[in-house]
Amino acid sequence: MNQITTLFLASSLLFATSCNNKATHFALPSTSQSFGQALTYNNKVDILFVIDNSKSMGQYQRRLSARVPDMINTLNSLRMDYHVAVTTTTMSTDANLYPMTRQIVGAPKYLTETNINLLADRILTGESGSDNERGLDAMAFVTGAYAMTNALGFIRSDALLAIIILGDENDNSTEFGNGASNDFINYMNRIKPDFKEGGRAWIANYIGTINTTNCDNLGGYVSVGTNYMKLVDASNGIKESICAADLSVAVSNIKARIVDMVTAFRLKDVPNKSTIKVFVGGNQIAEDAANGWTLEQETTPAKIVYMIKFHGLAIPAADQSIRIDYTAAGAS
Repeated sequence: MNQITTLFLASSLLFATSCNNKATHFALPSTSQSFGQALTYNNKVDILFVIDNSKSMGQYQRRLSARVPDMINTLNSLRMDYHVAVTTTTMSTDANLYPMTRQIVGAPKYLTETNINLLADRILTGESGSDNERGLDAMAFVTGAYAMTNALGFIRSDALLAIIILGDENDNSTEFGNGASNDFINYMNRIKPDFKEGGRAWIANYIGTINTTNCDNLGGYVSVGTNYMKLVDASNGIKESICAADLSVAVSNIKARIVDMVTAFRLKDVPNKSTIKVFVGGNQIAEDAANGWTLEQETTPAKIVYMIKFHGLAIPAADQSIRIDYTAAGAS
């Protein structure tokens, strides 16, 4: 039997995430088998908030802004190398009528650990934007040529790109694609292809109208964000209702999904599941979705990737050694 043994050291810190404050281990993106060598991890994450700034959206912007410190605290506790930017769903060419159109909001164009305290205010983009919401066009615009000329350095080829959309109406994009088609999925796959080590390099999340319930206290028009959710579903992102009085759960779930996406250890081969043995700190841990490990699949445009995910009390602490032994499927 040819046994593949993987030994790696976690190079990042222990941190707490999601509502249960369980410790978790940060690794982005995981590399494949190293045959006893210590693995290093890329902790780069670029986050783009796409904020609907049309009428009646101020109430939702304030709710999201109030939860931003929770996300900031997690980013800092991870010692994450992050870039964070904000754009709006307004894509008019009339900059006099719509000053926040077709741009990343604020200066400098993206925030890092040194000035991330500015993020909460940047989320408050107001209600003077266009009622023709084109959030997917805005996403494509500011991550394309605009980023190379006006926000150089924001989008990094080796960083996970996380999109967080806030809106109460469906997308009406036409300039860079049709949101009802696969145009924007294809666009994201093109600018952020899978990491060479395996795994998707982008994820979209949506806080918005996910059903026909109208919770706008000001009586504004709302519509289900079908086109946004198409992008989210393609990347296995999080969809949360904008109707929650407190968006803490939405922000926590999005944060947890991003963490879940990057903490998995991707296997080089298709494993024979019955042969998998996982050790943390020299102690073997059990297959258990609550406090152990699970074998899961991630479908990318290129292939299906098998990965080990850690859960609950089994999530490795900082600098704990981890060993995964398994036999590749079909090996004799």
